[in-house]
Amino acid sequence: MERNISDAYTGFSPPNATGPCLEWFAENALSENLTFETVRTICAISGWAPFGFPGSKSVTIVLSVIGMLLNSLVVFGVVKLQQRKPLYYLIANLAVIDIVTNIVGNVMLELTEAVTYRRFMVFLVTVVHFPVILSLTGLVLLSVDRYVSVQHPIFYHGTVGSGHVLVAVAAAWVSAALLCFSPMMGWNCKGTNTSDDRCFLGAVEGSYIVFMTVLCAAGVVVVVFTNARVFVTLRRRLNIAANGNHNQQVGCVHMNQQHIISAQKKARSVLVIIVVFLIAWLLFLWWQVTILVTIYNTWDSLVGFGVNLQFRFVFLVVFWFAPIVNPLVYAFRLPTLRRVVWNSLRNGAVRLWRRLVPPQQVHPAAILMPAVDV
Repeated sequence: MERNISDAYTGFSPPNATGPCLEWFAENALSENLTFETVRTICAISGWAPFGFPGSKSVTIVLSVIGMLLNSLVVFGVVKLQQRKPLYYLIANLAVIDIVTNIVGNVMLELTEAVTYRRFMVFLVTVVHFPVILSLTGLVLLSVDRYVSVQHPIFYHGTVGSGHVLVAVAAAWVSAALLCFSPMMGWNCKGTNTSDDRCFLGAVEGSYIVFMTVLCAAGVVVVVFTNARVFVTLRRRLNIAANGNHNQQVGCVHMNQQHIISAQKKARSVLVIIVVFLIAWLLFLWWQVTILVTIYNTWDSLVGFGVNLQFRFVFLVVFWFAPIVNPLVYAFRLPTLRRVVWNSLRNGAVRLWRRLVPPQQVHPAAILMPAVDV
């Protein structure tokens, strides 16, 4: 293997540094002939191996199984509920997106030895953005749904229906596919004859990364703004109820003890959603900005960023940790959905136990009747 690799670039001398090594292959014709795994092996001399960290196979398998199981339970619970409410459609949509994300991440790991370096880099950039944009649009729809239901409850319950949500979900999937896979349709360095100094590793031009960064930033702003407004509204209602003057406020309705407890739980859930969302998405935006720096500056300026470790972390968060966190934060916080899933699991376990260990049937003749004194 080592001899074949050395023969592939005889007469060439790739730089012995992380970024320049990848950049060197991206700017040469070898990227059209060598597979990604071959280039990775060559550049591993300089310490670059984002998919080859110790125990990566075991970690991704375990996280994939957990993510698939949790999101499958969410979809099962929504189907079992049979409630045509917009919220449950959006929850199921996010669960399906997380399942697709898990599948895409595992397929990408298997393509490293099957496609050329240049083509794999295009796949990597587009496929990473596809579940990211899908997940972000799903969270935006959930946040807007929550915002309208809290801020304008009469309009929401009288106007918004399952048909509106299905149309919005379908439009989100089609738009995400067209935007994210546009580099495969011509929006790439080769298709637009973009100079190498304005390309990311010979895959996509800088304008694509800029557009995706702005789009992600806009989605983050919408999610944070809507959830923050919901949190403030719920806290205001709780304060009014606690002060005992809610009946004097214009536009406010009576809140009994059950409504107060429900509003307190919703406020805590919204606060948790904001915190978890910011942690995950600020990390991804940080990675997007890092890519832009590599395009419009030099790799040498990123030595302090820890690009290798950063890419590993972002890749794990996007493809494996997010599909586990999302159902816990967004789906299983709903008592009705949680109850349906738990009851189904418990009943299924009981039926399985009875099938594996059937109860012993006692013949009536074997039953000893107590003696009766006459």
